[in-house]
Amino acid sequence: MSRNKTLNVDSVGTTDLVVSPELYFNENIPTLLVSFGRSGNSPESIAAVDLVDQISNNVKHLSITCNHEGKLATKEAENFFVIKLPEETNDQSLAMTSSYSNMYLAALLAFNLNKIDNLKEDLEIVSKAGMKFNNEDYATLETLLAEFNLERLIYLGDAQHTGVAQESALKALELSGGKVSVMHNTPLGFRHGPKSFINQKTLITVFLQNDPYVRKYQKDLINEIKAQQDGYQILAVDFQKDPEIEALVDKYMVIQYNKDIENGLEVLNLVMIGQTIAFYKSLMEDLSPDNPSPTGVINRIVQGVVIYPYNKEA
Repeated sequence: MSRNKTLNVDSVGTTDLVVSPELYFNENIPTLLVSFGRSGNSPESIAAVDLVDQISNNVKHLSITCNHEGKLATKEAENFFVIKLPEETNDQSLAMTSSYSNMYLAALLAFNLNKIDNLKEDLEIVSKAGMKFNNEDYATLETLLAEFNLERLIYLGDAQHTGVAQESALKALELSGGKVSVMHNTPLGFRHGPKSFINQKTLITVFLQNDPYVRKYQKDLINEIKAQQDGYQILAVDFQKDPEIEALVDKYMVIQYNKDIENGLEVLNLVMIGQTIAFYKSLMEDLSPDNPSPTGVINRIVQGVVIYPYNKEA
């Protein structure tokens, strides 16, 4: 999702690109494919790059990877550029945490080079908030999970926070070894059929927006689920103190900045909340957060994926 009015930006999983590449590329439209890869060796990541070049001669590539020895990092072509992140970002545990945050940050900076000085100031503010969370605020989540036997986790976010909700749900699923049922959605979308997912052992996390227009829908959602059901927990994550919302929810966390951060950097703080919930839930399930799937159901790099030749007529 992008606020850039001059570019058509879409987020597509490599698993979609590999299966149906013709849906996403037009030979007549100059396109940049940005590939993210912790290892840079996932079969779908490599296949997506190759398939796109097979379909169109009007594509350039930007690869952002944490592994200097991976296939995405070592590929050489005239239309291929690589950002190799520091080796420390290459998480050795199963789930991506710092890898996710650093690849996200690299992409944000790469597409905002003309604003790099302002972003540096904002990033320092976001970093301080992250350090405060690591030193103090995490305890709110630790206490919440210790007090309640939660079996379902729901993450709700609008606009640029939709991706945070999705990533948070994925982390919870991975680190719990599939023992926790998870869902992500937008607050407005959740008010339809997905709301039936709530039961008495559910934690609903709502990532709030500062935009007054968006907050109207988010407040409506909180009011609605609070009025209709009970026994679950609502966690609201906000960037401004709002007594009305604080009175409605069970846990209220405010990420304090000393200025407005509107360029997407706040995502780096929000995703820490989802990662931390997943971490403590993994421990509660007597699992190792680094290796929550010792039987090998899932792995750091997906196993057994066969990539078939693409021979469709254009």
